[in-house]
Amino acid sequence: MRFCGYHSHTTFSDGKNTMEEMVQSAIRLGMPCIGISDHSDSPYQDYCMRQKDYPAYLAELNRLQEKYAGQITIMRGIELDSHSDPAIVKKLDYFLCSVHELVFEDRYYGIDHAAELQMACWNNELGGDKIAFAKAYFEELAAHVERNKPTIVGHFDVLTKFNLIDEQDPAYQRAALDALERVVKVCPVLEINTGAISRKKRDIPYPADFILSALREMGGKIILGADTHAADTIDCAFPMAVDIAKKNGFDTLLTLWPDGFHEEK
Repeated sequence: MRFCGYHSHTTFSDGKNTMEEMVQSAIRLGMPCIGISDHSDSPYQDYCMRQKDYPAYLAELNRLQEKYAGQITIMRGIELDSHSDPAIVKKLDYFLCSVHELVFEDRYYGIDHAAELQMACWNNELGGDKIAFAKAYFEELAAHVERNKPTIVGHFDVLTKFNLIDEQDPAYQRAALDALERVVKVCPVLEINTGAISRKKRDIPYPADFILSALREMGGKIILGADTHAADTIDCAFPMAVDIAKKNGFDTLLTLWPDGFHEEK
């Protein structure tokens, strides 16, 4: 199959390339479809779009859809943070729900920005308890999904990005699977996210094997997302992601088009 990717960032948020450069890269690769999903406005992060940027973002998506019609399908999306106003999603084709920070009163900690921030979070707020940190993250994600009902769940276990969490710990796995059960009831589609590979933080995608295996048993589905921030990583490690999906019992994955999800062998 020819790969499609639905998690892409541009210079509208923290990407290195313009939206048009990302689309052109996808065309060169022969991708039949690409989803653009810049970061939604968030009060806690300075790399996100602001609400004042939304009209220009929508206009550029629409312009490129028209310009490149017949060459590639462009899906208009956004990565909705758990602290963002969700109103924007009504104007788009799809959206991902992702969690990027934990907030304690007026104190916030980036989950996927730096190992030091994760450690500061559990040391300052949770008595040094990594499992409490994992439970707090998964509670935030599950509540976000239940509240906003996304098209796709973004990087489900991104808290493992810096390899500070023991993914074999039964308590950690229980926290992850409890959240997965809640999530799948609302949104059964999780991305296999390869973004940490392109940024040299991991050598395998998210989610972990035990999560993918449980997702399949729960009747969930998978879709590819490079979480790309540059035109040269737009299909990063997609063959690896497919091999991992097969290993965990999947024989199909989803693609997303204007008429909805398609299931592909």
